[in-house]
Amino acid sequence: MFVQDSMRLPFALTFAPALTLALAIDAPSAQADEPMLVVPVMASDAAIDWSATPVMRVLGRVAETLTDSEYTHGFRVNERKGVYAFDCSGLVHWVLRRAAPRAAAASAYGLPGRPLARDYQRRIARIPPGASRNGWRRVQRVDEARPGDVVAWVKPEIVKSANTGHVAFVLRPPEPVPDLPGAFLVRVADSSSYHHDADTREGRTGFGFGTILLVADAETGEPRAYGWVGLRWRTFETAISIGRPLG
Repeated sequence: MFVQDSMRLPFALTFAPALTLALAIDAPSAQADEPMLVVPVMASDAAIDWSATPVMRVLGRVAETLTDSEYTHGFRVNERKGVYAFDCSGLVHWVLRRAAPRAAAASAYGLPGRPLARDYQRRIARIPPGASRNGWRRVQRVDEARPGDVVAWVKPEIVKSANTGHVAFVLRPPEPVPDLPGAFLVRVADSSSYHHDADTREGRTGFGFGTILLVADAETGEPRAYGWVGLRWRTFETAISIGRPLG
């Protein structure tokens, strides 16, 4: 356990005033008289099961061979040299084509190019909760997410960005936050130009691991909001979907 005493409590069912996502890394410090929040430390990345699913096996190979990575809307991958340069949706599309080709093809169907973050969110959201379709299974509840699942959201209107949203892979089962019902810390793998909490990308962008926060609806358990840097800053309410690639 550790004491998180540097940021305001970002519980997502009461949303803070509008700020851009870029400010997440430079959020203001809390006042001394604000209550401290005790939160759990995420389990060690050494405990990640890279053999759990075909998606996890591909991600494990990337993590093992990685020598250089950067976030770019272009695409440059050299597995032999361990070079991986893409954006979040580029990573997801590349991994799915290797680990779950049916899900990859269904996600790209009818699009002029490869799917973007909002395309993943919308395609998964069209599947009835708990049902399977075209290589995907929709995971309704945050607490049912498992390693290898895809979490995708649409960019909130408040966020000033040319991107359509964000998409990432779940690395470990979500961990509930004590005393914050419906809040879960989720370890993810993605490609990003911004760092999450406990991020592995020191001094660079691109592929890496980090911890985000997902807040679930009290009745349905569905994801309703995300925190880019876990519990260290505010949350954003938007359309979020979780999908399980099946093949």
